[in-house]
Amino acid sequence: MSSDLSPDRIDSRRFFDAQATEIVHNYGRGRAIVAIDGAVGALEFGRELVSALERAGHAAVLASIDDFVQPTVPGEATRHSSGDYYERRYDYATFRRVLVDPLRLGGSAGFVVAAFDESASRAVEPVWRTAPADAILVVAGPFLARAELRGTFNYTIFLETPARPKNASLDEALDRYTAEAGPRFSATAIVDTTDPDRPRRVFADSC
Repeated sequence: MSSDLSPDRIDSRRFFDAQATEIVHNYGRGRAIVAIDGAVGALEFGRELVSALERAGHAAVLASIDDFVQPTVPGEATRHSSGDYYERRYDYATFRRVLVDPLRLGGSAGFVVAAFDESASRAVEPVWRTAPADAILVVAGPFLARAELRGTFNYTIFLETPARPKNASLDEALDRYTAEAGPRFSATAIVDTTDPDRPRRVFADSC
């Protein structure tokens, strides 16, 4: 490990290397999908985990559920309510069809890691990718333990943080998600990211 890393960075890298080792130990053969379930910092956490998997010599692919939002129908009002955010924001059918299902096929089947660019309000031109037979897909974003995605992920990391999203609709939707899906208790691992530079593993019976 490079000596020019700060103490926090060394601790963080050790954490992600240990997490990657656990995942590879259990899912190192064949395709597997790991969920990073969180609304704050999930994509950054996913990037760190992918880097750790690659340091371990394992192929990994990163995707964000926020690249699979539902297009807004022309003339439809912008979705502001927490109910709309929770029930209608994500296009899980496309997520499965172009990413999850072809990735599970293995071999030379192509898959797409992004379908819609929300900032530009347009579909993304499909870029078909392939990966080795033992690749691990890491998917980051909120609501990943909800019923529509049950059975999708081999391993789920729930991010527990006091930070709240800077989006009132998402904040309210997360309260509903917590009550309905119980993501903390269905997760394979719970990680406290109160200090994002020093993530730490916690356990469901510790509270």
